[in-house]
Amino acid sequence: MPTGSADLPRLFSQEPLHHMSIQPLFSYLESSTLALGWGHIDKLDTTPDPEEWLDIEHAAAARQKEFIAGRNLARALARSLALPDAPLRRADDRSPRWPADRCGSLTHCATVCAAVVSTTKEMQSVGIDLETIGRVEAKLWPTLFTARERDYLEQLEPEKASVEATVFFSAKESFYKCQYPLTQSWVGFQDVELERSDDKVLRISPTNGDKRPWHAPPIHIAAVDEQHVASLILLYR
Repeated sequence: MPTGSADLPRLFSQEPLHHMSIQPLFSYLESSTLALGWGHIDKLDTTPDPEEWLDIEHAAAARQKEFIAGRNLARALARSLALPDAPLRRADDRSPRWPADRCGSLTHCATVCAAVVSTTKEMQSVGIDLETIGRVEAKLWPTLFTARERDYLEQLEPEKASVEATVFFSAKESFYKCQYPLTQSWVGFQDVELERSDDKVLRISPTNGDKRPWHAPPIHIAAVDEQHVASLILLYR
């Protein structure tokens, strides 16, 4: 069992966190209590936190790399909010166990990851998701989307539909991440339905049951690069 950074494998470069290549994401939403960013996993790496390493020491190398990159991205964002460094351990359900002074969300694809961190004075919960465009094939639509959502997607040109299906899938993932810390409940893909408000925002509503506070916020969407899209939901206090 590792007891310090000297005992940890040198999987990554030793670049300090403040030199990591963090790119802005949803920058129009940032404030003194909310920080967001994304980056290429290979440029976010550093020596793993000794306590966080305990959660992934037996994982595959690729999983270790993305896990540590995401944690270090979250740590850098927390520092930008003047929050103290703290290990971000993994709970029994595999979700991050955020310190009491902050809430946050992490996401990654094969080569990039993103994170959002906020103080709990400002937010009840947040959710972020990152997806690779084209991952959501049309054969998956009946499982992932309601009849109304599928009707909308089927009216689009194939290339646009591929992007929009990825956006909708990502939005449902970020919604799930936002509501889970509050409800500890699983939500199926067809338990909620999305509708566009404009080119940057989606609205979500339950397909059965009452509308709850976590259904109210808009889901923000953005292109990360030519291959990835991101979605974000913020539940303010």
